Amino acid sequence: MNKALLTIAILGLLTLLTSAYYSAPADSRIGYKAPSLVLGDDNNGLSPLQQHRGENILLTFWTSADARSRLNDRHYDRLSRQDGMNYIHVSVNLDRSANVFNSVVALDDLDRSTHYTTSIEAQETVIKGWRLDEGFHSFLLDGEGKIIAVDPDEKTLSRL
Repeated sequence: MNKALLTIAILGLLTLLTSAYYSAPADSRIGYKAPSLVLGDDNNGLSPLQQHRGENILLTFWTSADARSRLNDRHYDRLSRQDGMNYIHVSVNLDRSANVFNSVVALDDLDRSTHYTTSIEAQETVIKGWRLDEGFHSFLLDGEGKIIAVDPDEKTLSRL
């Protein structure tokens, strides 16, 4: 009996320790409720996810230093302006400079009303919460805040 309890305890401890260090890829979160999104004082503490609760949201993370994420954001921004799209595009920039963010928004002709930047203090929380340390992604959230797609294509977005 004692050996069985000891074996179960050891297996439980090993499971706990390995799961604490497991870094699941972004698409493994499909079907789960989206993490919170606190952007910091640069946006008066407002969360764009709370502002659009009940609506489909395409949440894009990007930085000007990462060309792929910047191009993806620009692409999603253009798509969201087309008629018939049934989602709100919310874009979060993780540059360390608000001046760089504002310059890129103007240069790329992005919709300023849907583009946000994070405070430097909030960036680590955002990166950890959304698991962006291995790359930037876009997340499609349903009206209940569940992730229904990661890096969705045009076909997926048009089906909403």
